[in-house]
Amino acid sequence: MSYNLKNLIGKFLTPQFIRFVLVAMLNTAFGWIVFVLLRFLLGFTPLKEPFVLAAFLGTIISVLFNFKTYGKLVFKVGDNRLIFKFIMVCTLTYFVNIFGIGLLEQVGVNNYWASALMALPVGLLNYFCNKIFTFRHDTKPAHWWVMCSIIAIEFIIFLIIRLHGA
Repeated sequence: MSYNLKNLIGKFLTPQFIRFVLVAMLNTAFGWIVFVLLRFLLGFTPLKEPFVLAAFLGTIISVLFNFKTYGKLVFKVGDNRLIFKFIMVCTLTYFVNIFGIGLLEQVGVNNYWASALMALPVGLLNYFCNKIFTFRHDTKPAHWWVMCSIIAIEFIIFLIIRLHGA
């Protein structure tokens, strides 16, 4: 292995990044367990679509859990005021994931495989956005405008695609 590749890998595989990967696995397991429990419990209610409510409540609980675990365990930051930034990153990565899966489906990849293929790039995007944007106290105002603009553009594109039945 060449020196440059070793150097690059060494810079990338920091203890913080390794903690991020481990916490991401914990967060994934937690989110799945919360969803399954809610789906089971809501299955006993007269709701027509308990899946939708379970997914909605599970997402809220998981985002709050993820905020605390990424903040404390990965980035060593416990400031609850950063939750809005974290939600913005979650929104950004959600749309990137949905668009990526949609693009892969357009070239013939089924959505199960597309979702698996998108896990790595979306996970990396999540890590770097949280490192650069969320868990930094010195975020510049320009970062806010860039993040808000990206999310707004993605949302508009998402609506246009959905309205045209694509």
